[in-house]
Amino acid sequence: MRAVAIDVETSIFNKGNPFDSRNVLVCWSFATDTTKGALQWPDHKRCQDVIDSADLVVGFNFKFDYHWLAKEGLNLSNKQIWDVQIAEFILSHQTHKFPSLDDTCERLGVAKKLDIVKTQYWDKGISTEHIPWPILRDYAAHDADVTLQCYYAQIKQMTPQQKRLCQLMCMDMHVLREMEATGVAFDEELCKTRAEEVDKRIQEIKSQLDSYYPNVPINFNSGDHLSAFLYGGVVKEDGKEHVGFYKTGEKAGQPKYKNIVIEHMLPSLYEPLKGTALQKEGMFATDEGTLRKLKGKKGVITLLLELSKLEKLNGTYYRGLVELRETMHWEPGILHGQFNQTTAGTGRLSSSKPNLQNFASELQDIFITTY
Repeated sequence: MRAVAIDVETSIFNKGNPFDSRNVLVCWSFATDTTKGALQWPDHKRCQDVIDSADLVVGFNFKFDYHWLAKEGLNLSNKQIWDVQIAEFILSHQTHKFPSLDDTCERLGVAKKLDIVKTQYWDKGISTEHIPWPILRDYAAHDADVTLQCYYAQIKQMTPQQKRLCQLMCMDMHVLREMEATGVAFDEELCKTRAEEVDKRIQEIKSQLDSYYPNVPINFNSGDHLSAFLYGGVVKEDGKEHVGFYKTGEKAGQPKYKNIVIEHMLPSLYEPLKGTALQKEGMFATDEGTLRKLKGKKGVITLLLELSKLEKLNGTYYRGLVELRETMHWEPGILHGQFNQTTAGTGRLSSSKPNLQNFASELQDIFITTY
């Protein structure tokens, strides 16, 4: 089987995210049994010829490279893929999450990546397109070469079942790449409207909770404060105490203060559940499961649970999704979430930035069907 390792280097916004409108493909590199090299982009025909000449395309975290190649119009749809990162994850019995190429090289006894590009350029904020070509060329060609060497070392270690599993997961990559590239359409304006509505309700809830101790600055997002509020305890407040007046200098005659800590002792509203004491003395669990089991007046608990839910809706979803899209410089109204194949110990997919597998039910109408 003729194998070729392919690697791409891109500009560095959001770690080279292929959907960040500021990023560009800078160069691509390849390695076979007999040769290796790197070429500056664009070079569509040569790259496609190299891909077409092989039966197997090898890469590391190859979905990233695949995105860029497909974005530039190259066709890999009929190619068998071997992702060295996925294979390494399988060889670790799904315990080594997101293994790096350096870690893989070290375990397999393959020469590591050249670090000059990372340490002398990327770590200093210098984008790839500004790296002197001879340095970038050697770095990229070496990356492709060690990736191919890792592939050959892996197949010697894998059982037939492990090889088959890796092949199946790499077949999935064709679909996953397309899913990520297509993205999920969502209504940004509706998100912003909902966020304002949720903000109003959050303020209403906080006003109700604040009425219990109007003069105590309780942060209901703090586990320590919430424990004191529910089970009794001390809430500390930074304050200042008047200690006199300045006698000289620019502040002469002005009042002088020193920083102090004001302690507010709160009574107990609920009896903590047995076994919920935390390591920090006097503190008890305040997670949702614990709150739902507390006995006594339910009004406070209802408000706290609603507050937590609404703050997540805004922070993670209504505002969070819009802020993520803007931060990533994706096109308006599209979320290019990631599907991860080397995370879960069971081998299942996970999703991140955002987690497309676990949206709150309240969000159903912010997503748009485009077909």
